[in-house]
This record gives sequence, structure tokens and C-alpha cells, in this order.
Amino acid sequence: MKFKAYLDGEEHDVEIQPIEGGYRVAVDGETHDVDTAKLEGSFYSLISDGKSFEVSVTAEEGDVYVVRHGGHRREVKVVDPLAAAAGAHLAHTGRAEITAVMPGRIVKVLVQEGDEVAEGQGVIVLEAMKMENEVPSPRAGKVTKVAVEAGQTVETGALLCVVE
Repeated sequence: MKFKAYLDGEEHDVEIQPIEGGYRVAVDGETHDVDTAKLEGSFYSLISDGKSFEVSVTAEEGDVYVVRHGGHRREVKVVDPLAAAAGAHLAHTGRAEITAVMPGRIVKVLVQEGDEVAEGQGVIVLEAMKMENEVPSPRAGKVTKVAVEAGQTVETGALLCVVE
């Protein structure tokens, strides 16, 4: 599983793969094998690089997780890469230009200009690397521009649509 994590305003690329006894976790290309055990409630025991940690992880509103370790409390926002490229980690007001996170072919346009959309609602289906990816709206609002049509090929960064 790949996603973006935002900690103290900094973006990090995270990939997690299950392995025997835990997970292989890569953060910004640095990989660690982590043995995990769920304890009671929201508590977990982690062993990584010969060090043991007990942490508490609780989900908050809006894909935010509060991680507590010792006397420290950190908030981590987790966003899937397509939503991150669409701006889901940004403020939820004003104009949101939704762009292609990767080159591909537009399979389907799910909205029309004038449509009201909810945050996270799919607006475009983009095929890349033989996989169809639904591109979500980063916020609720009105679709004011659709810049692509089905069958069109787009490059990374191409404008797909605008939500205001």
C-alpha cells in the first residue's frame, strides 16, 4: 500500500508491505522491517532496528491519526497518492485544480460542468499502467471546468477539471 503522510507540514512518501511477523515500511525511500503486535485498545508494540516502542494510534476526523509515544503527541494526515495529487491535503476552500498525477488515458469523465461534488467523490477515471484509477475531488463544491474527455491521453500535471 502506498500513500502520502503529512507530519508537521512536511510530505512523506510511505509504502507498507506485509511480511511475516509485521511489515516492511519505506518512508521517503528508507526501509525498515517492523515487528508489530496489537495490544489492548489503541496500543501497539513495535520492534524496529532492535528498538522496542509502545505507541497509541487513534483515528481522528479527515484521515488524521494521532500517534502517542512516551510524552509525545503527533498528528499524521494520511492521503492516497491520487488524492494528494488532486490536492486533498490542502485547504478545502477556493479553487481546486485537479491534475493528472501520472500520464495515462482518460477512460471516463464522471462529472459535467455545473455538477455539485462531495469531497472524495470520483470525477475522472484515468488508466495508467493497465490500471484504472478514480481521481477524487479534493473538496466539496461545483465543477466549473472539465478539461478532458474520454479517450484523451494526458501527461503528468495536465489539468483534468476544476472544482470551486
